[in-house]
Amino acid sequence: MKRLLSVFWLVAFILCPARANERAPLPSVLPVLETYVTEAMAAEGVPGAFVVVVKDGKVVYAKGFGVKIFGQNDPVDDHTPFALASLTKTFTNTLVARLVDQGKLSWKDKVSKYLPDFRLSDAKVSQELTIEDLLSHRCGLPGFTADSLIELGWSASEIISKMPLFPMTGEFRKTYDYQNAIVGIMGNIIEKVTGKPLSQVYQEELFQFVGMKETRLGEGPPPRFWQKLLGLCDKATPRPTFHDTFQGKTRFLPKRNSALYTFPASSGIISTGQDLGKWLIFQLNKTKVDGKALVSEPHVDEMRRPRVDVPIQGGRQFPKNRVTEVHYGMGWFIHDYAGVPVLGHMGGMVGTRAVMLIVPQDNLGIAVLTNFGGMRISLFPEAIRNKFLDLYLNVKEEQDWARNLREDMRHSREKYDKQRRLDMLQGLAPARDLDHYAGIYENPLYGRVEIRKKDNALTLIYRDRPETKLDHWNGNIFQFEGSDLSSGFSGTDRGEVLFASGGGKADRMLITLFHEGADSLFHRVG
Repeated sequence: MKRLLSVFWLVAFILCPARANERAPLPSVLPVLETYVTEAMAAEGVPGAFVVVVKDGKVVYAKGFGVKIFGQNDPVDDHTPFALASLTKTFTNTLVARLVDQGKLSWKDKVSKYLPDFRLSDAKVSQELTIEDLLSHRCGLPGFTADSLIELGWSASEIISKMPLFPMTGEFRKTYDYQNAIVGIMGNIIEKVTGKPLSQVYQEELFQFVGMKETRLGEGPPPRFWQKLLGLCDKATPRPTFHDTFQGKTRFLPKRNSALYTFPASSGIISTGQDLGKWLIFQLNKTKVDGKALVSEPHVDEMRRPRVDVPIQGGRQFPKNRVTEVHYGMGWFIHDYAGVPVLGHMGGMVGTRAVMLIVPQDNLGIAVLTNFGGMRISLFPEAIRNKFLDLYLNVKEEQDWARNLREDMRHSREKYDKQRRLDMLQGLAPARDLDHYAGIYENPLYGRVEIRKKDNALTLIYRDRPETKLDHWNGNIFQFEGSDLSSGFSGTDRGEVLFASGGGKADRMLITLFHEGADSLFHRVG
């Protein structure tokens, strides 16, 4: 029955007229939206953003807001690069469809055909997993599997080797759980079937065809010595900027967020507002440019066919008073908005957040890019998307999406901080002598962590990460700022180290930001 409902919904998506009111003319919508963007940015502390709207094959609105770097005066414009994060998945799936058309692979191909050593904890799933499964978030792994390893700076090959240590918590091909590393493995397959570096394949097979001259996969080559000397770094390879929130205030992040490029096929595209306008038109034209299609129409439709049901959780990404049903295809969230079928995707990692949406039956699309983001920090792009759709679709129930989502995020942070304070006050206790905790601890997934006594304090040493100071919080619990350990964590990521012992020195510990795998405990080995 559920499958029949999905088929029915897809037919409605393609054939049925929308249940919305008469559309508002864009010339009346866009000035209101522009004012809303400006006010919402100021209220939320968003340094820079870009909004592009396309209609009937043309860019009808493209405007930069704010600045590239917080506190400076260099404005965002059409050519400002932004990290797209998971918007990359829509590009990757389009590229895969292109390779399917070329006969280089098939949606039903087993992953093991191309990566024979790839393993998950379930041997049957390892053997049966297809490219279609890989791209539709239905492999059965917990949501965001291996993201903490990505944030901690692990390499892709190291992460892939640890996949058998992640438990399978969902039902294969039936349970939706969003993935980054799993989708990113598609990059390995693309390189194998083409025999070319991944960035070259995207450039030759995708970006050149669409005319996206300012778009690339990966950060690009580092500036040369003479470019640094003459201050020509940005002119040589313009790079995106990143911001997050720390202690309630916007801050610029000078370190590059290398986590974006660990699995570039999942999150590694850099683009501009000008190029995203071209991409929206390309997608609304079913991948045609000047009448020539990059991907055959049957395979475009195949990407946009629902593969798995997506629960509407909490109403942040998909507001419950607008959206009634959500599915995931391959590279697209497929849902309705006030009765109108839409396709979209969102993306975000530390320092960046973006959203993209098309309304096929109206030949309409919007993308919102920002240089601001992180865990529990901002859903500004989603707020702008919702406001635009409300205005265009003449939705009568007015909502201040920016304020609502901002307050929701604030309440979430406050609830978390309040609970931590209550937990501490219920059992205030001093730390033991610091020698009690110092030592080397090991976990099957994460490897070794050293806790060192230094200058009458504890520090945490992990791989090649910066030595991170631990502050006593309560009893045998210490805390640290996640962003001190890795640029993959944001200013609202607070880590806690919890120690336990069987009588002598601490012999076990738990690090709350290291939360994956079948067993998260670290045991003393030295």
